[in-house]
Amino acid sequence: MMKRRNIHIALALLMSFSTAFAGLGGQRAGTSIYNFLKIDPSAMSGGMGGAFTAIVSDASVIHWNPAVTVQLEGTSIALSHLDWFDGIGYEYMAISHTFGSWAFGMEIGALHMDAMEITTEYKPYGSGEYFTYADYYIGINASRKMSDRFSFGFSGRFVREEYLDLATTSIVMDLGTYYRTGFKDLTLAVALLNFGTPSGPAGQYESSEGDMRDYATFSPPTTFHIGSSMTVYENNFMDLLATVQLNHPVDNDETYVLGINATFVDAIQFRAGYSIGSEIPFTMGLGFTTERWNSGLKVDYAFRPHKYLGIVNQIQISYNF
Repeated sequence: MMKRRNIHIALALLMSFSTAFAGLGGQRAGTSIYNFLKIDPSAMSGGMGGAFTAIVSDASVIHWNPAVTVQLEGTSIALSHLDWFDGIGYEYMAISHTFGSWAFGMEIGALHMDAMEITTEYKPYGSGEYFTYADYYIGINASRKMSDRFSFGFSGRFVREEYLDLATTSIVMDLGTYYRTGFKDLTLAVALLNFGTPSGPAGQYESSEGDMRDYATFSPPTTFHIGSSMTVYENNFMDLLATVQLNHPVDNDETYVLGINATFVDAIQFRAGYSIGSEIPFTMGLGFTTERWNSGLKVDYAFRPHKYLGIVNQIQISYNF
């Protein structure tokens, strides 16, 4: 009875958070800066549609919920590569380590592209000059276990965006909580990601009226996540984990995600995700886990077909020891 009461209280708190942030709404679609922060760097998460706020996996959980790193218990390293659209690449690295009831971590992400020739209205086939575009960040994370069931965490990221001779820099923050309900392995988690002040390119530009003006500023892509996960079926051959998640961004409509992860003989994983309201509605993934040197080595792959822009392929190697 007490366990059920605690679950009901937790659910009520989570719904209260969701209601509180509902006013951030989708009426501001496309108005944020640093949109590359919304790209999912984890191949396991990508295979499950991004329903990852309540999942304990590897160091890449820093990007989804800063409260989860302390649940890893040890040292974890994750490296991933993602082929984004039209020759754009995304590289990611994360590391975390626990010290008793605390855990600390770091992550680095970079979106990059090859140099592209500049075209103008008088030189539509190329001007002979080239430009590049790059986004990157470095972040630090801290999380703490308050009990064997509850942990909280926070992260801070230094973010920079570069285009031609323009550059924008800022600092964004993440906050998160993670709670084991005590009913089987049911977990509930809440995260507020990419919270910060508006920012824009440094310097000024000359307007059509001839005066000098500051560049416009825009808010970072703050997103509120609420998620839950639980093993819904298990036997000696297979474990089936299901997870659900609500994503509420300030610059777009809400999305609802259902993800599953089926593990066979503790070594092979098949994943799938379905997202309502997303331009990548279906995702799939595959993972392999092996024990080496008393540690867990994982290789994960995600297949994410975009509704309009093509297929996103992603691969990740992680090592927990």
